[in-house]
Amino acid sequence: MKKILTFVACTLLFTVPAFARYIVVLKNGTRYIAKAKWTVTNGKALVQLENGQSLQLDPALIDVAKSEQMTKIGLASANVLDLNPDAPKAKEQGPSIGSQIKLRKQQPAQTKTEESAPAQKESSSTPAITPGAGTMPASVIDKFQRAYENIGIFEHKVVANGGRAIRAELTADTEERVFHALSATSFLMVRNAGDPGVQIEVVELFMRTTNGGAAGRFQMTREDAKALDERKITQQDYFVRKVIY
Repeated sequence: MKKILTFVACTLLFTVPAFARYIVVLKNGTRYIAKAKWTVTNGKALVQLENGQSLQLDPALIDVAKSEQMTKIGLASANVLDLNPDAPKAKEQGPSIGSQIKLRKQQPAQTKTEESAPAQKESSSTPAITPGAGTMPASVIDKFQRAYENIGIFEHKVVANGGRAIRAELTADTEERVFHALSATSFLMVRNAGDPGVQIEVVELFMRTTNGGAAGRFQMTREDAKALDERKITQQDYFVRKVIY
């Protein structure tokens, strides 16, 4: 019964209704958050932005497939930022979910460590991860696991990829948990999970829904994590800019 309810919730959350916000993606990579899909009048695509502005674009500039893909992944129903550079700046965020995570003091040196997991080959244009020499302490992996459980993500697989990289496979059935996972990951990365002898450079995040649908893939760098942790960028905006397909 629980699995059925989870599946129904997932279906509702990742299906974009007719009145949902629409992400318009141009072929040059520019993105706009619109109230609805554009309409074509007199050869021009009219885009009604969520901030009340209107744009008239050449329809040939719009990446139709990417626009549909970005909208269907679920962000259209989230409170995302308008990426139009002329739009007013978004209000400052409140405390991040990561700030709720409590880091325990590092225990004396442990002999048991998490063995390095071989890097999985992915067919994408993303840069290769440099794992770094050495191994990641098991205590660091444990803190990532407990952090994800604290935000309601109990289906997870977290492994080390050398001494400076981590790979996390998570099951996140709601947009809220996806964004919380981004916040928790950045919080731990910036602080190296409370271990002064560790330097976490990259965390690969693979998030899926219970029924196997994609919920977002990311390669979060320390620079990304710092921007999120200092609230220079929202989780929603980071999703739009950094999600990998």
